[in-house]
Amino acid sequence: MKLAAASAVVLGSLLAASPVNGQEVATTFDELRRIVSLDQSISVTDSTGATHKGRLASLSPTSLQLRQGSGPSVTFTERDVNNVSAVRSDPLWNGLMIGFAVGAIPVALVGGAASASPSEVAAVAAGYGTIGLLSGLLIDVVNKQTTPIYIHAAQSRSSRFRLAPLYSSRRLGLQLVAAY
Repeated sequence: MKLAAASAVVLGSLLAASPVNGQEVATTFDELRRIVSLDQSISVTDSTGATHKGRLASLSPTSLQLRQGSGPSVTFTERDVNNVSAVRSDPLWNGLMIGFAVGAIPVALVGGAASASPSEVAAVAAGYGTIGLLSGLLIDVVNKQTTPIYIHAAQSRSSRFRLAPLYSSRRLGLQLVAAY
């Protein structure tokens, strides 16, 4: 019985809203309301496996309404949705910083070991750093990722585990039976 209770605690913690790649993932539409904002670009995968892309028009604890272009909105109930993903952009500041560092640091290290004057090294490092900065900015502008923000929680099933000893004149062991 203790094993079943421990399994229920672990399963419950896995199904609760939990982070995926640092992002919170909801298991109910009520939890999803804290994560997503109206008019945000999302994609909804329904229970048949079809994916619908659009903007969130409305969200209640029991239904989600998706606006797809100029056509009518599509309404989904919570039980008809397998998952919802949001399109998120990468922050621009980290691409700028990484790009500048990748461009400037190698030039500064090589220039420092060479017989060039510090002002020449700084000028060349700043030039290459600027090229890296612009490259990092371009990468961050283009880099968009789809992040899961809702996953339909599976219906909890009653499961039972049974552990029984196995023994004979030549063998000794344990039998574990899991029933779902």
